[in-house]
Amino acid sequence: MNELKPWQMILIAAAVLVLGFTGWRMMSGTKVDQPDGYMTVDVMTGQLYMLQKGRAKGMLLPAKNPDTGDRTLYPVVQDESTGDWSLHEGYATTITEDMIKSSKVLTNQSQISILDSDPIVHVLMP
Repeated sequence: MNELKPWQMILIAAAVLVLGFTGWRMMSGTKVDQPDGYMTVDVMTGQLYMLQKGRAKGMLLPAKNPDTGDRTLYPVVQDESTGDWSLHEGYATTITEDMIKSSKVLTNQSQISILDSDPIVHVLMP
């Protein structure tokens, strides 16, 4: 058991080469661009917020409104052709009937009226 057979040495050498090649490819590959932030809207007021990650490790959506502390900031998308805003379809299903009734700007689970003011930029810190 002390001696390595020739096929075992070849197998070890091949494994080292494959591992080295994989490491080189991972380190020299192009970086994936991450989003600078998420455009969100307060579903109670219609105010747009641009949430930026800052030094935070992650972002939990719906996010807390920096003014009220309530989780009312939902991601929105803008239709390029019409300019209309709508809630991101993955989060629109979490809108309840009570939220629609208490909101000034929600018309249904996906359509929302946005205020004309500029988005408020909020940087999340850990």
